Amino acid sequence: MEQSHSDGNGLLSDDGASRGNLFSGDAVYVMATASTIKDKTKFHTSEFQAYFTNPYNASRTLLLFLWDVILEWRQFRAARKNNVQPILDKSHRGGLYPFIRAAMTVLMRELNIYTLIGDVFAGRKSAYATFVGYDEIAHHSGILDPGVFNVLFKLDRQFGRLETAIRDAPRPYHLVILSDHGQTGGATFKQRYDMSLEEFVQQLMREGVEVGSYETAGEAYGHLSVLMSDTIHNETSVASKVMGRALKDQTVDGNVLIGPEAEQALEHSQKEDEEEKPQVIALASGNLGLITFTEWDHRMTLEEIEESFPDVIPGLRAHEGIGFIMVRSEKDGPVAMGANGVYYLKDDRIEGGNPLTIFGSNAPAHLRRTDSFPNCPDILVNSFYDPENNEGAAFEELIGFHGGLGGTQTHPFLLHPSELTVDGELIGAASVYHLCKSWLNQLHNDGGTGSKEAQIEG
Repeated sequence: MEQSHSDGNGLLSDDGASRGNLFSGDAVYVMATASTIKDKTKFHTSEFQAYFTNPYNASRTLLLFLWDVILEWRQFRAARKNNVQPILDKSHRGGLYPFIRAAMTVLMRELNIYTLIGDVFAGRKSAYATFVGYDEIAHHSGILDPGVFNVLFKLDRQFGRLETAIRDAPRPYHLVILSDHGQTGGATFKQRYDMSLEEFVQQLMREGVEVGSYETAGEAYGHLSVLMSDTIHNETSVASKVMGRALKDQTVDGNVLIGPEAEQALEHSQKEDEEEKPQVIALASGNLGLITFTEWDHRMTLEEIEESFPDVIPGLRAHEGIGFIMVRSEKDGPVAMGANGVYYLKDDRIEGGNPLTIFGSNAPAHLRRTDSFPNCPDILVNSFYDPENNEGAAFEELIGFHGGLGGTQTHPFLLHPSELTVDGELIGAASVYHLCKSWLNQLHNDGGTGSKEAQIEG
């Protein structure tokens, strides 16, 4: 994806560093960045080895890791004892989850801070890192859980360490903190209605039509997979070679895969012919549902869906757990449909009640953008939203979620030095990118020799 979209002039293209991200921003220096795992033209730092060969770092990280595991056990037990609602059961917060959580809140945090401090003293022109600890815990513990705020306080202390390093750096830096989204809470769709989105869609299908899905892993599994892939591909230590051999059976096309998604990928890679796809696929991303009819080689129109599957659109619109759906009409273009009205996005025309009223003034613009994507699903489904209680319902088993519209999940923030100005309203990721890129260009020009650049922290 990065190779097909990048022009080589990304946010970090000028001597920048990418730490723990999905994409590299064309950075020269990378660590645990998914898009560059196999890219040997990048400088894959050896901080993994350097960090853990220091006895203090190794022992400190191990103790913090184990303490976080104990904290999760205690916090989950307290939540069950006090009957905190909503709450996920042991299948989601038991087993390996406490260790996965500790990897995100401790291991990835420490590695990111360590490498960022190294970037500061090396005089890198810019750096961007992703800290996923809060996001991971809020998914499973809820957005107002005391443990969630505890993680934020600890992260704030780490930013303090980074600020101290910046004061002693060989050149000035600006610290910018970006939250690309918030989270909304609430009991899941399955907890409320005793069925998954996939099962509900199956009820609406005509006889003989199979609805399937694919199990998705939490974001933490993805970050750990990238970290381990980076280690075995780009580290030369004995430990990395041992890890590579140990994870051989968990590797597909050179990439380590762990978690629920990994089992499916491993199964498919071992079969000469992939199993036949179900006729309908229903996927979930937070409170966003994606329904695709696989027997059509194009995005189905509203008219085609109504003719072939007459119960689906009315059934989805009528369900109390669904706020609106979006489909594309051959006649009217993209339309958002709720229980009591239709919003024609092409010309901002409304029939009946406006189904997007409680989802924010920018909802139509975001939906139009989503509709323009070539891989937009046949039916986009968004859960209900209760503004009084700031609640929605995730279609996956997460009681804190993001992915769709409704509530605090759509409230990101950008914390920046006052001398870096923002002109106009920021809507969407592209506007944030252009703003940060303009800041870098401004600092380049003002500094003359490039002595004053931005430290971008995500």
